[in-house]
Amino acid sequence: MTHASLTRAKRQAVIGALALTLAACTMKSQEAPGLTGPSEFAQSITVSASPDVLSQDGASQSVITVTARGPNGEPLPNLSMRAELQVDGTAVDFGSMSARNIVTGSDGRASLVYTAPAAPAAAVDTFTIVEVVIVPIGTDFGNSTTRSAAIRLVPPGVVIPPDGLAPSFTVSPEAPQESQLVFFDASASEPSDGIVSYSWDFGDRRGGSGRTRTHEYELAGIYHVTLTIADQYGRKASATRTIEVGASQSPTATFVFSPTEPAVNKPIAFNASGSTAAAGREIVKYTWDFGAGAGPQTTGNATINHTYGAVGTYNVTLMVTDDAGKTATVTVSVTVLP
Repeated sequence: MTHASLTRAKRQAVIGALALTLAACTMKSQEAPGLTGPSEFAQSITVSASPDVLSQDGASQSVITVTARGPNGEPLPNLSMRAELQVDGTAVDFGSMSARNIVTGSDGRASLVYTAPAAPAAAVDTFTIVEVVIVPIGTDFGNSTTRSAAIRLVPPGVVIPPDGLAPSFTVSPEAPQESQLVFFDASASEPSDGIVSYSWDFGDRRGGSGRTRTHEYELAGIYHVTLTIADQYGRKASATRTIEVGASQSPTATFVFSPTEPAVNKPIAFNASGSTAAAGREIVKYTWDFGAGAGPQTTGNATINHTYGAVGTYNVTLMVTDDAGKTATVTVSVTVLP
């Protein structure tokens, strides 16, 4: 045997041994187990809405079609599903559906009808999106995967802009007293050019209208003041503030007379200009009783003259009244000489 023949024989022997070794080390291939049912991973669910834009008029409808297919694209029959409605991620019955629970047919399809809700009070487009959410009914709700279709709702008729109504008002003075004139100003309300009416409820069974208004509270106490504004479309918004009205202080009464030793049948000058009213108030009335039986005399002036026709001592009483109706009195004895 030649050297070349020996080399070929050795090579064939090595190849044969290597083949036997690989055959001994290789495991038999195992096929993937078959799917035993319509698991979530084997399902392909699609949801569509036609049309996907509806007039929010309480009557317009959209057909919701659900299609379920298996891992090889085959229709999945008898798949139970539940339908729900959501707006901004919150479950809410905004509108209605013809069915809550649906089951796919032999073609893997199921359908329901969504009906738009009634028209809003004001035709303002807030870009409302309703989602019809489909949840497969299986054995573990926590692992179920939802699918949804979105429907855009548009107000019917002429669409008006959002109202943007923001009532606001100031009070001056902020801590008024009873019978004090209070100034209410709603000029800060928004929008500045879209308000057509201002209505006031001052909390004491009285009210008024207008952007600005003055009011007096007759009694001290706590009052809830409400401002209501309205726009040209009749939409309204209100704001309320609490005002504490304090009790007014009473005035003080005092007077002097001259001469200090008056004589009979001689005029005596009485001067009550030293009387004072509470802060923010003024004295509007002076009532004198000179103690001679003639009855009281009322004047708007702080000074008055009086003559006594007989010698004696008289008790002169002064009552002052301020613009809030508060009063104060003082009595001084006057001795009339011969």
